[in-house]
Amino acid sequence: MAVKFNKDLFLWSLGVLQPASAVETMAFISNIYPNIPSSSLPSIKDVEYNLKQWTKDGVVMLVRESAPYLYSLTYKGSMRLSVKIRRNRDKTRLFLLKKARSYILRMSGEEVQELAGVSPAEDDSSILQDARPIPLTVARAGQRYWPRVSKQLKLTAGPDITSPDIYFTLCSFPSVKTLRSASLKTTEDNDLSIYDIAIAIGISPRLLTSFIHATHKHYRSFQIGKRGGGTRIINSPRVFIKVVQYWVLDYLLHSLKIHPSCQSYQKGKSILSNASSHVGKQYVANMDIVDFFGSIKTENVNHLLKENSFGDQLSMFIARLVTYNNALPQGAPTSPIISNSYLFKFDQVASKISNELELAYTRYADDITVSGNFLSDIKKCINKLTLLLNTYGLQLNDKKTRIATKGGQQRVTGLVVNVQAAPPRLFRRKIRAMFHNADINPEQYNSRIAELNGYLSYLQSFPHIKDKEEIARYKKITKKLLES
Repeated sequence: MAVKFNKDLFLWSLGVLQPASAVETMAFISNIYPNIPSSSLPSIKDVEYNLKQWTKDGVVMLVRESAPYLYSLTYKGSMRLSVKIRRNRDKTRLFLLKKARSYILRMSGEEVQELAGVSPAEDDSSILQDARPIPLTVARAGQRYWPRVSKQLKLTAGPDITSPDIYFTLCSFPSVKTLRSASLKTTEDNDLSIYDIAIAIGISPRLLTSFIHATHKHYRSFQIGKRGGGTRIINSPRVFIKVVQYWVLDYLLHSLKIHPSCQSYQKGKSILSNASSHVGKQYVANMDIVDFFGSIKTENVNHLLKENSFGDQLSMFIARLVTYNNALPQGAPTSPIISNSYLFKFDQVASKISNELELAYTRYADDITVSGNFLSDIKKCINKLTLLLNTYGLQLNDKKTRIATKGGQQRVTGLVVNVQAAPPRLFRRKIRAMFHNADINPEQYNSRIAELNGYLSYLQSFPHIKDKEEIARYKKITKKLLES
């Protein structure tokens, strides 16, 4: 005889997996309690009967009617769980969502920006400080949909994990309309409340409230050395708030406008694309924005989102979620796209000013570069951009503003651009020495293969370098290390 149907356990499991079917949820429960024989669990028919009753009572919502029937918890269903069980659901759900996002990034070959806003353009970088030569990116090719949690757990027989999945517009719900019918309140067409966001992610509104009212509990701060000397404070979000920030990034912030002249933190753009615009110019001017992320405040983010048609409630919630101590933190995954978009209009006007003076203009995070053939035009442009930047609450670092002539070495985001965009000779010599040492002392580099492969990939990103003999030699060395 089947054991009594534990409804709280089932709702907890559904809340962890949502959207999920009765079969997937029961498979999850069997996985958690492997010692319970399947004959002792309620039948799928009994579970589906309860789901229909819960749907009538507003506890769950059927979000996909065609097979498999997929359900998500409503706000009422989430609140039906005790506080203790709800907190456990939130933790389990967020950890599994983290894995779901990691999976889709691995499958797409994308990388995740962890230390956002760290400029690669310093001239005095050492070999160790150059250990991250490939700029990390965030995707810009439309919205990224996360795979369902139940798909990741592979709990049931059937198609392989790589087979096509059902991707919902708001993670737990296929549309804003269904989300609102599952939420506590209805909102305007262009707005979402904290309740809407919570049930879309599949966690408690109270946890989201904690993220914005007790932010200090959800960050850790540490210092890293600057390439030019001194230290930089990194405020890094802890796991739970970071997963929510990634969700906001992928499901909401993907629509923010970014100007074509901006070359940072975007798929298909890099320090190479940034530097290439300034090759062969008589004069190359580099400028640096002081405390770039720290100067973009919560109210700036709120205003930016409203300008991009986000509703009032949603704008304020996101602005508070993605800022720490009233500023964009360098460790948050949402900071790159917000900072890029914050200067959309600046980039627009700066490009127009530069074009009128027949100059090239690009921006990579906090590094602004202008190049051309007449020094007077370069200086005129710098003066105009300085004043324009001030209207955004930002300032240029006068000590780092420099103009290089064609007779000297011209660098843009760490690359030499006198003839073509290329790594500096000193950098390539250091890499050559490293691979040489790895070849004659392989035992010292067995734990550094990933680092060597990183440098190899970086050098191969330059068209005029990738087919050179040295690249073939480096490949042989890394292959030998892997085989040893």
